[in-house]
Amino acid sequence: MAPQLATTDRSVFFDHLRGTTEAAAREGESGVLLHRQALYLASYDQGPDAAAWTAHTLHRRRDVLARRGWSPHWAEARSTATALARLGDPQPLLDFIDRALADDDTAEAANLNYWALWLGALPVPQPDDAFMRDRDLSGWDPVTLLRGLARGLHLAPGYVDLYAHSLWALLTAFPWLSQAAGPLAGPLREQTVLLLDGVAFSARSRRELAHVHYVFDHSH
Repeated sequence: MAPQLATTDRSVFFDHLRGTTEAAAREGESGVLLHRQALYLASYDQGPDAAAWTAHTLHRRRDVLARRGWSPHWAEARSTATALARLGDPQPLLDFIDRALADDDTAEAANLNYWALWLGALPVPQPDDAFMRDRDLSGWDPVTLLRGLARGLHLAPGYVDLYAHSLWALLTAFPWLSQAAGPLAGPLREQTVLLLDGVAFSARSRRELAHVHYVFDHSH
C-alpha cells in the first residue's frame, strides 16, 4: 500500500517536488540525478494540472530518448520513457526498449541493476549511477528481483512492456531461476497467460513474454 496523505498535504508534497525538479534542472550536470528522480516521482501527481506540467517537462527532455544503447543519460531516458508511458504515451518506451536497451549488453545489465536497486534485491544504497554499469550482475539476489518483477507485472501502470523485457532478460542472464522460483512459478505462469490473452503488446513484448511463459511452463 502507498502512503495516504490528506489532500492538502499531497498538494504541498507535489508542489515541493515540482520546485525541486525545476531547481535541479538549473544545476546542470550536478543536478542530473536529483532532477531525474524528482521528475519521475512528480509524474505520479494526479492533480488537475499535473499531467500537463509533467508531460511538458518530460517532453523538454525527449532529446535523451534519441540516444542508442548505453550512454551517461541512459537512466534519464529510461525514467522519461516510463513516466510518459504512465501518462498514456507508450511509444517512447517502446522505442527506448528497441533502441537503447535490447541487444546492448551494458544497457541490459544497467536495466537489471536498476530494477535490483528499486525492488530491494540490491540492499546497499548507491550514491550515483556507477553501479548500473556492472555487467557481472553481482551484489544482488536474482530470486528477489524475480519476485519483485512478478509482483509488479500485473500492476504495471502502462509499462508492462518494460516488465516483459526485464523478465525475459533476467531469465536469459540466470537460466537456473525457473528452477529456483518455487511458489512464484505457478502465479507467474498464470499471469503471463492472462496478459498474452488480454493485452495489446508490441511484437517484441509478446515474443519475450511468451518465452517467459514457456520457461515456467516447462520448469516443473
